[in-house]
Amino acid sequence: MSESSSTSAGLGLGSILAILISIALNKSFWWAILHMLFGWFYVLYALVTNGKNIIPGFISLLGLG
Repeated sequence: MSESSSTSAGLGLGSILAILISIALNKSFWWAILHMLFGWFYVLYALVTNGKNIIPGFISLLGLG
């Protein structure tokens, strides 16, 4: 068994980014779970459709703005 630690953990970088972007944009746990399943596809979709809102969403989510 030569699995890397990232695949054995179950969540890849694309899934984690999808969760973070989804929470920043939608502020919904259930949407984040759904978008986690799509991974990199959702990340690319969000960048194309809402790219300018992702950073302000993170700032709002963290309470910095």
